Amino acid sequence: MRRLAIAVASLLALTACGVQAGAMPFGGFGPSRKTNPAVVALRDYSATIRTNLGEMTLELVPDAAPNAVRTFLKLAGRGAYDGLHFTALFKGKMLVAGAPPSAGKETIEYETSPMPAEAGAVAMDRAADGSNSPTTLLALLAEQEHLERDYTVFARIGKGLDVAKRIGALPTRGQDGSPVPAEDVIIETIVVTKHKAQGAEEPEE
Repeated sequence: MRRLAIAVASLLALTACGVQAGAMPFGGFGPSRKTNPAVVALRDYSATIRTNLGEMTLELVPDAAPNAVRTFLKLAGRGAYDGLHFTALFKGKMLVAGAPPSAGKETIEYETSPMPAEAGAVAMDRAADGSNSPTTLLALLAEQEHLERDYTVFARIGKGLDVAKRIGALPTRGQDGSPVPAEDVIIETIVVTKHKAQGAEEPEE
């Protein structure tokens, strides 16, 4: 675990120096250009959200939203998501998990992403001032075209969309105008995995 943490920290420091917020995406999005090596390195990572009701593995898309991916990995690496609740379940549409933007948590500059707001897409919520709230995640259960380019989609659920849909079908109760889960649904932890050219390296315990 220590070796992986050091590798992630080094990579994130490199990316922070090499990627500007709001920059045009790389690799397959927009005009052809030389890809930033720090963004290429971010492609080596995936993340698994472990909840008390199952797991969802995220395919990160740094070419579309490098700063969002970098920040997500940094927060996951220091356990910032551990113990956070799913705060709203919009049936058949979207799950909301994490600390609400109003909680005063860390924000980052909004970043435009060309990724479609389709079933399985994962985005960051936005704070009242228009910045991204990286500790609040939105997982889409169906296409939400009206969210495209208003919210930064930085990942998609590669495995576990059935888990997301099962969570989305849970009973809810109204609270401050939001459909809050009637039972606790919790992010137990987010495990970051660094992939090698041949297979994948699981974090050491």
